[in-house]
Amino acid sequence: MRPPQFQLKHIGINTPDGAAAEKLTCELCELFSLQRGDENGTHIFAGSLFEVMKHEQIGTHGHIALQTEDVEKAAAYFREKGISVQEHTVRRDELGKIIFAYLDLEIGGFAVHLTR
Repeated sequence: MRPPQFQLKHIGINTPDGAAAEKLTCELCELFSLQRGDENGTHIFAGSLFEVMKHEQIGTHGHIALQTEDVEKAAAYFREKGISVQEHTVRRDELGKIIFAYLDLEIGGFAVHLTR
């Protein structure tokens, strides 16, 4: 199978809690001249480059988000390499097609997720 095209969507960085996430987000925004982005109960975005996590649940240090046109084809590509999808992380669109999934893989302490 030919490898799918991937684009780096963002880097997720783990922090122990909301206060640490807030501090790191401010530092990243200042350092890279970014606008504070979306926030919810689990993360804060610094621009679109960094997703600062308010927990340390996935990945030793965080995650690498890879964008691809067809997440299902990308998952099949990785399955051929012996790397599975973490089924409990799969999200599907209204037609049942996978649009998001973490791989059962860490690279340098960073989990990897695929997204559309």
